[in-house]
Amino acid sequence: MSEKNPTPAPTPEEIETRLAALRASVADDVEELALRLAPEALKTAARTTAEATVADLRERAQSTAAGLKARVQGQDAPSPAAATPTAGGGASVIARAQRLFDDARDGDPQALAIVTGVAAALVGLSAFALVKALRR
Repeated sequence: MSEKNPTPAPTPEEIETRLAALRASVADDVEELALRLAPEALKTAARTTAEATVADLRERAQSTAAGLKARVQGQDAPSPAAATPTAGGGASVIARAQRLFDDARDGDPQALAIVTGVAAALVGLSAFALVKALRR
């Protein structure tokens, strides 16, 4: 038969030491959480994220505009697709938006510029709303 080797029970001093270490760890965690959730920290994080997003979108828009400008300067006549009227005299807004997104997905610089501009406007509006909400 195997004998079980019982572990000795901790002394009251050991228990107190462990509890003190646990309290200190929890207090540190609570302080760090409070710092991260402080309104100023949240505002700073939101502002940094918004500025980075706007800078990225501005860079994309400038790149798209430069590509579009280069393409237009290299093109003498308008493309046949631009001169073709829509069937039925007009299309619904949803169909036009879908076509715009399809063209942007295919790499059409003009469609990319429009979609990027709309995205930048939405990001700016969202950042403005977030900052407004955090100031209350």
